[in-house]
Amino acid sequence: MTLDNRTFDWSVRYSTRRRSIQLRIIDLHRLEVTAPAGTGLDRIRQVLLKKSVWLLRQLQRIDAASTNQTNASLTHGATVLYQGAPHSLLLLADGGKKPKVTRNHGAIAIHLSELVGDDNDPMVYCALQKWFGEQAQLRLTERTRYWSSHIGVTPNRIVLRDQKTRWGSCSSLGTISYNWRIIMAPPPVLDYLVIHELCHMLQPNHSPKYWLEVSRWCPDYKNQRRWLRQNCGLLGKIFNS
Repeated sequence: MTLDNRTFDWSVRYSTRRRSIQLRIIDLHRLEVTAPAGTGLDRIRQVLLKKSVWLLRQLQRIDAASTNQTNASLTHGATVLYQGAPHSLLLLADGGKKPKVTRNHGAIAIHLSELVGDDNDPMVYCALQKWFGEQAQLRLTERTRYWSSHIGVTPNRIVLRDQKTRWGSCSSLGTISYNWRIIMAPPPVLDYLVIHELCHMLQPNHSPKYWLEVSRWCPDYKNQRRWLRQNCGLLGKIFNS
């Protein structure tokens, strides 16, 4: 398929649970289509043509994310996002045997026993990912408890995952799953995600009643969704090796 001189492959996955056609850009050269079982290829091609402007807009966002130096590397002096704000990454040879991560005055420092010479050193990678995960666990647990008490629901369990295409989910058993990368987003975006999943405990779908419930607790949820859509590529760049 070619759009605006861009050529990319697309594949189709059929699902008995879907009622509409869903498009997902894997990267600049691959597109995945999920369609209801029995959907003909002609119908899928019509949707692709109808969504061509949207597809080009998403590709432009991926391009912008790939050229943005934020979250581009884990080297000394690099810029990484934390709670929506850019932080300078400092690699300091002033630590003990185990790496330690601290945050202060717009910088995230990784204290090491010795300086590392290679770009994206595994020791730096593991230390920072572990720290992000710990901060995400603390923040998401606190905000889930806060919003649960307001919305009037009680999740059974909170789980953190590193999902490629989803920011969260709510199971029928009351397990709330979050993508730990959301800790890199601004606090209002994180709150929106928490509200989004908790409201599924009241409405297990995306019906008008569901979105009415979301807007009750997050009146500007459309702005938060927009930020997440526009910056998902940026949050997904880091820790992908």
